Amino acid sequence: MGEEKKEVGTLDSTLGTNSSPVGKLHSLRTTLMAGITVIAPLWITGVVLLWLFNAADRFSRPLIRPVAALLGDADWSHRGVGFVLTFAILWVVGLITRNVLGRRLVQDAREALERLPVVRTIYSPVQKLMETMTSPDKPGFKQVILFEYPRRGLWTLGFVAGNVPTEGDPYAAHSVFVPTAPNPTTGFMLIIPRKELRRTNLSVEAAFQMIVSAGVAVPVNLKLPADIVASVEPLVEADVIRDAVVAEASESNNVNR
Repeated sequence: MGEEKKEVGTLDSTLGTNSSPVGKLHSLRTTLMAGITVIAPLWITGVVLLWLFNAADRFSRPLIRPVAALLGDADWSHRGVGFVLTFAILWVVGLITRNVLGRRLVQDAREALERLPVVRTIYSPVQKLMETMTSPDKPGFKQVILFEYPRRGLWTLGFVAGNVPTEGDPYAAHSVFVPTAPNPTTGFMLIIPRKELRRTNLSVEAAFQMIVSAGVAVPVNLKLPADIVASVEPLVEADVIRDAVVAEASESNNVNR
């Protein structure tokens, strides 16, 4: 019994219990991290929404000044008016592009822009990307797949963007967009044979959430192929192991008392 108490005391002195300075610092760190995990996403979301609001407000501000000058006050400006005007412009443009005449006018404008040597190198890829991402009627990232990259045994998420045919098979390969984490707006494109791709049950939104979180938010329905054999035990954080050892030592100490 005395040896067990001695071992528990040694373990407590090494790892630190809640009453020791090390244990108090660990408890303080855990509490602070718990608060950060709640506040940080809210703060980042607020910053992004505020940036979008200010950008939309500044976009239409040059249109407000001439009207304000006609009304006798060229310096008139209120925050939020530009945002409302930008929203109204987007809504009107959307209405125009949904009817036949408006669609034809937009198409003519696009063709004119794509004839300009410098403008077309920027406008055309951006326009196609936005059309793919926002229009449900257009082909886009409809399928999330897995494939082995950059070497065998390492798996990467990708989005099927299109078909790359051969003379005998119209679906022999696919163009796959591979976004980078945690910023999925950048990435690279690969052409991969169909037999190298593994389908998943993930939605595009769930895959983007995993990428943005740098792999922290793993979807529950993400499954690797069944023929993969795990060669190592699942990784566990050092703090989790430490907390478990400390808890077990504390329970033993209470029992011995």
